[in-house]
Formats: sequence, structure tokens, C-alpha cells
Amino acid sequence: MKVFVKKLIALTIIVISMVACQDSTTKDLDLFEAQASLNKEEVISMVETMIITYPVTAITNSSSTTTLTSDYDMEDYATSTSRPQITFPFDITIDGESITVTDMKQLKSLIRSNKGKKKPEFVFPISVELVDGSTQDIADKEALRDYLDSLDEGVKPVFVFPLSLIVNGATVEVSGENELQAVKGKSAKGRRPNLVFPLSIVLADGSTQEIADKDEFKAYLDTLAEGVKPEFVFPISVEKNGETTIVNSQEEFDALVKKPKKGKRPVFVFPISVTLDDGSNQEIADEDALKAYHQTLTKGTRPVYVFPLSIIKDGVTVVINSQEELDALCGK
Repeated sequence: MKVFVKKLIALTIIVISMVACQDSTTKDLDLFEAQASLNKEEVISMVETMIITYPVTAITNSSSTTTLTSDYDMEDYATSTSRPQITFPFDITIDGESITVTDMKQLKSLIRSNKGKKKPEFVFPISVELVDGSTQDIADKEALRDYLDSLDEGVKPVFVFPLSLIVNGATVEVSGENELQAVKGKSAKGRRPNLVFPLSIVLADGSTQEIADKDEFKAYLDTLAEGVKPEFVFPISVEKNGETTIVNSQEEFDALVKKPKKGKRPVFVFPISVTLDDGSNQEIADEDALKAYHQTLTKGTRPVYVFPLSIIKDGVTVVINSQEELDALCGK
């Protein structure tokens, strides 16, 4: 009997030790994963305090990679990913200083030390210049997101100056691209295509007019009715990414400067439906209705779509049957 009791005690000690060891291993694994990844709040803090040099590669919930090209992509990624992981190295700018981030320890340290700070932000409304020289008003952050989505991959927006930014709580007016990039602590590069002057345009009566420079071209654009585009006398020259290209027709011009953005974000085929907090469904008729619905959500809350639904990606309509399929297609 005594032998049996001793064996039972020994077995109990072994089991307790194994459970304790397993608990310790689980805690160590959780600690390791926490150190190797970010949480949503840390990613949002990055966006708010650091100027991130895009593109950046990140790891999704399905362990695949996704390419983030803007702060908006980074925010979406933070919301949709349980353990955000960004691939190193990548560059950031803080208070005008450029820093190459090489590991998670360095990144977490930078996030902690800069928490609560704000990087320069636009004072809306602002205006941007389009390829044909006309301008477009940008009313708020969401309108800026839509405009950036319309640009070719790698093409940077061209702002109309002067404009104002909030820097360290103070409003600062900048008069040109170099000043803007200096405030942001970045160099000016990646500009969108530029017309090479002089060039000639066709007037409404069929005659032609020579345009000597950018200011003269803007004055001419002001004479056009809304929605009317300039008609160039071809060939003309366009400078893009430091190279000058001769363009011989309107079709070539459109192909050069209006090419759809590679990998452009998928768009919904409307109408779609979403599930509200009370379990009821709401039909979303178009993009404006979707934006209005998004504005009703608490920050960080994802919409709950009613599946199946259809989206258009790279010109192809795809039927989506679940949130997992939607995330996979969107690279999240």
C-alpha cells in the first residue's frame, strides 16, 4: 500500500510538473509572439507620428505577404490583422530625421518614445493639379484617399500652393514642393508626368495657339468650360520619371498619363448589404452611401458585409462568398 501511495505521489508530481512546464512554454510562446509582432494600437501610432516611406511589405493573417503603399493601407492592415508584422528594413522620418528601421525591438522603441506626437497634417481643403493642368479640390482626408487611389503606381500627387499644414500644433504655410518636403523631412521625387513647353493647342474655331509655359497653359485652361479638356497639337513631349517621351496622339497621351493604377484597390459591385449591430441588414446603393455608412462606424470597427457579393479587381468581376475570401483578394 505504501509503495502504491509513493508511486501515486510521484506520478502526481510529474503531472503537475508537466502542466507547469506546458503553461510556462505557452507563456514564453505568447511573449515571443508579442515581441515579434505589433498590435493595432502600435500600428496606428506609427501612422500618426511617423512619416513612413512606402511601399512597405507586411504579413497577413494567412501568413502571405501584402504590399502597403500609403497610410490608408497601413490603417486598413492594422484593423484587419490580428498580429501585424512588417518586413524589415524600411525607412521612416521623425521630426525631419530619416531613420532606417531594421528590427522589431527598434521599431517598438521608436513607437513608445514618440507616442502622443503628431506628424505634419494638411489643413483642408487643399487642391491638387491633374495631368492636363486643371485642378481638383480635396475637401478632407477621405477625398485625399480617393485621389491617391486614382494615381498611377509610384506617381506622387502634385499640390497647388500655397497650402497649410499643422506642425507640432502650429499652422505653417508652405509655398512650394521643396518647402513641403522640407517640412515632412523628405526629398521631392516621384513626380507625375509633366508637359514640356512650348506646345500648341487647338481652339474651338479650329485655329491653333502656342503655349509658351506652365503659367500660360493655366491661363488657357481657365478659359475652358467645366469638363472640357485641352486638345493638343501632336506631337508633344512629356517628361516622366526623369525621361522625356514624344507623344504622337491623344491615345498615346492617355496611355502614358492615365494608365490605371497597377493593383488598384478592388471596388464593390453595388448594391451590397451590411449587417448592423442589431442584426438587421442595410442595403448600400453606391459609393457615397458606403462612405456615409463607414462614417457611422466606431474607429477600428470593420463593416460586416452580407455575402455573397461581387467586386471588380483589375477589370475582372469576382463573386466573394466570405470575409476570408474578401481579405485574401484584397491582400489583407
